[in-house]
Amino acid sequence: MNAIKYLHKKISSFNLLPKTLFYVIAGGTLSVLIGIGIVYALTSLTVTDSYNDSTKIASAVNVTVDTVNGQVFLSAASSWACGSPLLDTRDGKTYTTVLIGAQCWMGQNLNVGTRINGSVTQNTSTSTIQKYCYSDNEGSCTTYGGLYQWDQAMGGSVTEGAQGICPTGWHIPTHNEFTLLERTTCTSGSCATDFPYDSVTTGWRGTNEGTTLKNVVGLFRGLLAGDRETSGTFAYLGANGLFWESLQSGSSAWDRTLNSGYATVGRGTLSKSFGFSVRCLKN
Repeated sequence: MNAIKYLHKKISSFNLLPKTLFYVIAGGTLSVLIGIGIVYALTSLTVTDSYNDSTKIASAVNVTVDTVNGQVFLSAASSWACGSPLLDTRDGKTYTTVLIGAQCWMGQNLNVGTRINGSVTQNTSTSTIQKYCYSDNEGSCTTYGGLYQWDQAMGGSVTEGAQGICPTGWHIPTHNEFTLLERTTCTSGSCATDFPYDSVTTGWRGTNEGTTLKNVVGLFRGLLAGDRETSGTFAYLGANGLFWESLQSGSSAWDRTLNSGYATVGRGTLSKSFGFSVRCLKN
């Protein structure tokens, strides 16, 4: 097995800065020398491959492989900026990103995990993520993203702002972060009143912010992906787009709603058993 496959197999999640070096010692132990960076999971193992055959290298993105000295190290990394594509290394999917005010949002609904039927309750794991696809059709997830129960979206956490099922470095938006998005989009002159930073005000809020957020050629591009009902059926494709936030309220949780017939934005609490869209926000 080549060095890159070893690293991807044995290091389940990592976030490394450019000065972090990988060293592969032929015929000895696979080791990682950390210059600067954080490794979340690391396993040493004995290797027997001499790593002198470049044809064995399956992938070397941002990685330099020295087949003469048996070394693997990170290449000089280009700086990532909001607006650049986001690669989810868990499944290879790529998402657009967009800067709205001071916030960096995913420009598409999250689509991660293995599809299960709407009649089944999702688990809460972040290692075996489950998703619903509208009408139990995988193609719906490709177009609209997955639908997730709140517990699955949060990955079992109840902490506001948790990473949940978002990629590393991203999280499920908080109540106030969604409020800031609404205020940034607001042009009415009464934005603070329309979108207060409280967890009491509910209903359809604002003037035309919903129209802006659901504009498919705009910035947020809030698709009306419908939902998975608590009964296990699917409803409201093309009519509603519902997005979980990370603030719970007992057996319910807060969400934001975009509707084809409203120019405003809906906010309130609904049962965690619904399956809604997830839009991740950069840390």
